[in-house]
Amino acid sequence: MSDFTVKDYQKFDDTELLIDNLNSKLTDNLDSINDNKKKLSNGEIFMGPIADDCANIFEKVDTSITNLMANFTTIKDYLAEVSLCYQSGDAKSAKILLMGADGMLTISSIPTYADEKDVPKITVDQVKQCGSIQEYLDLVMPIYTFYCQKYGIKYPGALALQPVHEHSAPQGIKAQSAVQDNNLGGLKYSSSIPNATPGSYPSDGTGGRYSHFNNVTEYIEAHCWNIAHEGSYYQAAMAKDNMKDFTLSMVRTWVGHDGNYGSKIVDEYSKYGLDQYELNI
Repeated sequence: MSDFTVKDYQKFDDTELLIDNLNSKLTDNLDSINDNKKKLSNGEIFMGPIADDCANIFEKVDTSITNLMANFTTIKDYLAEVSLCYQSGDAKSAKILLMGADGMLTISSIPTYADEKDVPKITVDQVKQCGSIQEYLDLVMPIYTFYCQKYGIKYPGALALQPVHEHSAPQGIKAQSAVQDNNLGGLKYSSSIPNATPGSYPSDGTGGRYSHFNNVTEYIEAHCWNIAHEGSYYQAAMAKDNMKDFTLSMVRTWVGHDGNYGSKIVDEYSKYGLDQYELNI
């Protein structure tokens, strides 16, 4: 990130104008796409399975452009705030804002990362250093949100609360799978799991081996993949249309019963503000 000074505020204002221009062009393109979509979807001249495929592609393009425009608007708002800070002579606040934005975007007002290369590789020690559950959630939620977006899970907060009840995250983490393998959910090893290598053996007689991950971020991706991949045991949970039913179904599948903590996750979900991370999937 460049080391800007007060006199550089014009750069941010110029970028705002550039974003306005981009959004104007995107709006024109979106209008054109929608006009052509209506013409092509005329059932009298264009019909059958290929027409359905085209209509589905149009919908994806429409959604992608709309999301892109929303992200540009978010960036513009951020830059406007940075510019005001610089103009007022408050370079310190401007730099804090830029550091917070570096590598991040907002998806439907949800803080997460713009690209997988930007996702930080957090460690168990970093998790254990969190002074509260809220601090732990603030650390991991942008990561859970990124991978839930990647794998199509609407409720990343429900997944992030699992280690709180599975392994007493953040400060009570003692389980062998977590400490040795960065595996905060005791996920058993399979060669198909992203990032996983064979880890330690369970001492509780459950058999198999734990998945080993190089860091907690790799576990978070595997956790999301495990819930959502095609053919997973969690398809019943993925089909639920509300957070409560999704969570209770997920936890029952995870541990074979509710274990009391499914209902605790439901109760804690709003308490920790996790509804703000829900994805429009």
